[in-house]
Order: sequence, then C-alpha cells, then structure tokens
Amino acid sequence: MRAVEERIRAKIISDVDGVLDVDVKATGEDVVFCPLMTAEEVAEMEHKISATEVEEGGRKVLENHPDVKSVEGVTAHFLDTVTVRVDANIRVDPNTTVLQANSLAKELRKLLEESNEDIEQANIFLDLNMERPTENRNKVLSQ
Repeated sequence: MRAVEERIRAKIISDVDGVLDVDVKATGEDVVFCPLMTAEEVAEMEHKISATEVEEGGRKVLENHPDVKSVEGVTAHFLDTVTVRVDANIRVDPNTTVLQANSLAKELRKLLEESNEDIEQANIFLDLNMERPTENRNKVLSQ
C-alpha cells in the first residue's frame, strides 16, 4: 500500500499547482502490494531517473563547492520506488570547526535537494579519516 500511496502523492504534487505536500492514505481489502510489482507502473511516470544520474549529479554539486576538499562517495537510495535519499561522504579542511562543518552540511543538503526534484532527503557525512599534514603532526609531537 505504501508504494501506491507514494505514487499517488508524487502524481498530485507534480500535477496540481500550488501543492507543496499531501498526505495520502490508501486502504484495501485483503490486498497485498509489493513495491517491486508496482515498480513497472512507476517506471511509466513522465520523468525517470537512475541511481547513477542522481549520484553523478550530486557529486558535481558537492565538488563545485569551494569548502569541499573532496567527495569520497555519493549513494542514492530509492524510497518506495518513487523518492530518493542521497548520502554523501565529504572531506573538508582539517582546521574546520564543528560549527563551520554543521553550517556547511546544512548548505550542502539544501543544494543537493534543490539540484534534483527527485531527491527528498540528503545526508552529509564528514570523512575524518584523512591524515593530518606532517608539519602539524610534528608540532603536536614536539609540544
């Protein structure tokens, strides 16, 4: 039922001007719906998108931001065969504060969600496994 609700919700939002969100609840008697069975109908929707397209587009958005040093990974997760969640792992300057990183993550989430109408949610993860530059490591060790 969830897949049917999501398809109807997406159709209403795309077809009715001025609708930002809609709550759809479907009921049925002794009917079992499998998202994989409804995927064929969803594929017939006007605009189709692949995980690769979402991931490549997300990577470009992130790589173009001046505060992102590198993009370690972008993964698209399809939710109920209709909407997409994007998880991205990035590296930033090791001297970036937690406050700055939070602000950057908020900005990047918004950029990703605005870059593709199929992205319902974006998550930004900081990859903190980067080695520190040698000169900084030596300073710390000599103190």
